Amino acid sequence: MREVNNIKGWIEYWNTDTVFLNIMGKIAGFFFSRTMPILNYSSEDTVLDIGCGPGDLEYLLKDEVKEIYGVDTSQRFIQECQKKFSKNSNVFFYKLDEKKYTDLSFIKNKKVSIIICLSVIQYYKSVEEVEMLIRSVKKIARPGATFLIADIPVKHGALKDILSLLKVSLKEKILFETLKFLFQLRFSKYYKVRSSRGLLIISERELTQLINRLRLNARLLKMPLTFNHGRMHLLINL
Repeated sequence: MREVNNIKGWIEYWNTDTVFLNIMGKIAGFFFSRTMPILNYSSEDTVLDIGCGPGDLEYLLKDEVKEIYGVDTSQRFIQECQKKFSKNSNVFFYKLDEKKYTDLSFIKNKKVSIIICLSVIQYYKSVEEVEMLIRSVKKIARPGATFLIADIPVKHGALKDILSLLKVSLKEKILFETLKFLFQLRFSKYYKVRSSRGLLIISERELTQLINRLRLNARLLKMPLTFNHGRMHLLINL
């Protein structure tokens, strides 16, 4: 496991990012279609999206579920989402406390049935924070709820992520957009922050230990749910 040196660097980055905006929608669409048979979205579900970003997943879910609550540390994303979904009465957004971003107690009365955390915990500082997030989710979830932590880096190596991204992009017919994205990324603040702050890597063994330590009714998924086929996903039944 590699710990992120300083979460603040990532929080500051996502308040100013523009590089990821175009490809985020593609990733959300891919994830949505791949998780349909796993999460079984229905009109009875109340969904919590942890790290909602610009609201791409909310756009896909708003007509499929009862309510959606998107939360993020980025004030910029929250404001954009509130404006974008101002006419949707079933979509709500809240800013997470930058110092207590695993604390979800402020939405405890909502009792969500599906919780999604997509491509987020790689920016956490430690496995202990992931544990804190799981415990926090358990306090606000309905009995029988499903919690999916998706896109977990289990091994070091940016090259593997890039190759996987290119392979999927070719299949999805967005290769040119992806190449443009990778070029912009290489010379963006993201590359600098990643080089200095690092990403949280949690091995398959550590994930299994986490499941056992918290006595979770959970399993690890290796199927491709995102463009990074080398990453894993933790599906928890609460």
